[in-house]
Amino acid sequence: MPLIGFESICSRDAAQIVSRDKGNPQYHKGINNGRVYVSHYKIDGIVIKSGNRCDYLLMNEATRTAYLIELKGSDLIKAAKQLEATEKALTQQISSYSLQYRIVANKCKTQEIRSSEYRKYQLRWKKRLILKTGYIEEDI
Repeated sequence: MPLIGFESICSRDAAQIVSRDKGNPQYHKGINNGRVYVSHYKIDGIVIKSGNRCDYLLMNEATRTAYLIELKGSDLIKAAKQLEATEKALTQQISSYSLQYRIVANKCKTQEIRSSEYRKYQLRWKKRLILKTGYIEEDI
């Protein structure tokens, strides 16, 4: 079920759903080949007005999959913390969904990717966490 009290920023059967912040080159594109029921929300400043939060939430109602999306310059640890905080804040509304975590960075430092603090998120979220530089395009 879509987020109660908020309107999706895409149509119900959108073929492509793009998460992008003005002035930043990185983006996430969800490709909805089956044209199934999807909803898309700007989290930062709209759904969650203050505190730690990610940028976007994309929900596939047919597969009950929710994608928490963070578009980041380079601070991967902060990005992971924002995804985690958003998950906690929206627990009641997204608990019945399979959660996927996406970080799209502008640049990544090898030492940060290998840091023990970031590694704990990689171990906890396993294949549900995808980190890429520049963009992510995926079938949802």
